Amino acid sequence: MMKTKILAIAAASALAMPASAATYIVNASGNGVSATGSIETDGTLGLLTRANVLDWQFTLEDAGGSFLISGPSNSQLLFFNAPALTATAKGLFFDFYGSGAVLFQNPQVGSTINFLCYTGSALCGGGYNRISISVKNFGGGISQAGVQQIATAAAVPEPAAWAMMIAGVGMAGGALRRRRVVKTTVRFA
Repeated sequence: MMKTKILAIAAASALAMPASAATYIVNASGNGVSATGSIETDGTLGLLTRANVLDWQFTLEDAGGSFLISGPSNSQLLFFNAPALTATAKGLFFDFYGSGAVLFQNPQVGSTINFLCYTGSALCGGGYNRISISVKNFGGGISQAGVQQIATAAAVPEPAAWAMMIAGVGMAGGALRRRRVVKTTVRFA
């Protein structure tokens, strides 16, 4: 009985834990430019701000070569104007008709090289309503319209899901262990 109570308390506390970080996979290419990598958020769903984005890593390519942008210690992330980046359980979405922009850049903002920018009506990377990608050649981009999914959620179970799976297996094991054995006797005449 005590083991059951402890297991129930552990399962309930695991389910009450806040959402953990979420990782989204980016894969954009077209018009001779591409960006592949990931964005890690704090697990917030809905409109995101700069504070919700914890880490990022992209490999950018254009006709001039390739470049790796990685995290807040080696590059910058800026949100311009109105919020336009939304997180869901399925992915990240950007409103290309909105007035916002999200810019990942190294070494510094305004250097015209080594950046990935999602932009609506805000000027970013030499254009509007597109994904701008630049390594050595400024101005490359992929035109976009409306709200588009820019990244897919990585398939990583939440801690609460793990807790439920472990609790379920434990309960099933406990039920099997407690099963009463029925004795069968055979008599020969």
